[in-house]
Amino acid sequence: MKALRLALHAWGRYWAHQEMGKGHANRSACDKFGEPIAYGSGVVHELTVPKHVAVIDKLVEKLTPNCRRAIRAHYVCKGNWALLGFDSKKSYIYWLRRAEIALA
Repeated sequence: MKALRLALHAWGRYWAHQEMGKGHANRSACDKFGEPIAYGSGVVHELTVPKHVAVIDKLVEKLTPNCRRAIRAHYVCKGNWALLGFDSKKSYIYWLRRAEIALA
């Protein structure tokens, strides 16, 4: 269980970092605005996910929706369970423990 939680913490840090951004933009907003016109509308920026994060992603995808929300609330959102729609902390803890047991 300890190894699983360490892996989930690393997974959560990675996704929290991706959602927060990586600091200041390297291009201006006006420059980005003209990109679809200059390069076509099919511009896609793909994210290369590290292998250890992709493995955890696949495991988390198999969980029930409430378990996925609890895992995300705890490991990505740093325990802000109310942000993800849980009614109480007791409910959040129940789904978190159930998710961790399912992943173990």
